[in-house]
Amino acid sequence: MITKDIKIRVRYYETDCMGIVHHSNYIRYYETARTEMLREFGTTYNDMEKHGVMLPVLEVQSRHIAPAYDDDLLTVRVTLAEMPKVKMRFDYEIFRENGDKINTGSVTLAFMHSDSRRACRAPEWFLKLLEPYF
Repeated sequence: MITKDIKIRVRYYETDCMGIVHHSNYIRYYETARTEMLREFGTTYNDMEKHGVMLPVLEVQSRHIAPAYDDDLLTVRVTLAEMPKVKMRFDYEIFRENGDKINTGSVTLAFMHSDSRRACRAPEWFLKLLEPYF
């Protein structure tokens, strides 16, 4: 299992007319954290695509516990609990600077050949990058 915390400062344009972070932005926060985790593994989405693999989103879940506001400093904790096979699930918790949990969620991705657009297993080279964490 691997867990990574990243900090994200809420920007004004991410809020609605009530000054609260619009719900759609949590999905962006998830992606930012996931991208940084992939970078920690030693790869990026761009690298994966160069190897002929794409990672489309199959499912997103998001539970809002409390609002975030403009200029809040958030910690997005992303966890990959299992070695991927054909799918890869990331779990998320988002905290305010004071430690209050304000959101939880998950994103499930599938591995797909970029040329045929058909599902495939996680590539061996990718699994080798993950081995030290499991």
